[in-house]
Amino acid sequence: MRSTSSRYGAGAQALHWLTVVLVLAAFVLSKGDGYSLYSGAADGLRRIHETLGVLVFIVVVLRLLWRLIDSAPAKQPMPRWMAAAAKVVHFALYALLIAIPATAVLGTWFEGIPVTLPGFDIAPQITKAHGLGQLIMEIHTTLGSAILWVAGVHAAAALFHHFYLRDEVFQSMAPGA
Repeated sequence: MRSTSSRYGAGAQALHWLTVVLVLAAFVLSKGDGYSLYSGAADGLRRIHETLGVLVFIVVVLRLLWRLIDSAPAKQPMPRWMAAAAKVVHFALYALLIAIPATAVLGTWFEGIPVTLPGFDIAPQITKAHGLGQLIMEIHTTLGSAILWVAGVHAAAALFHHFYLRDEVFQSMAPGA
């Protein structure tokens, strides 16, 4: 379960890849805008999308807690600019993984819409402010697209390490031996 000096452990890997699957599934179910999910015909889809968003947030919290008890593998030797870029991308991913669910909840609540989960709804906990809700939902949609770009850069860098640099960066998070 724990990381070694050269590889992330099964716990960190499971949380990493679960995050990937949840984010991709939520994006695919989003239909690309913040409003089509709020039609009556999309109620089931919206519940799944919002549940996935809540699960992303929970998994991110678990990942951050896991990092407190499980250290990362030793850093691979690389140019300083590359290490700095990796830190920026990781920070951006975590910031987006927190901001996207937060903007979803705030945006829907400011719109006066409950957060819908399977079996129950969470009523708005703040005063309705339609204009602000729309703005926050537009930000949510933009951040949802941005995370795919940042994650794409992250994945491309991992593949660059694996196929071009032929170092152990990719293998440190890859499932299996």
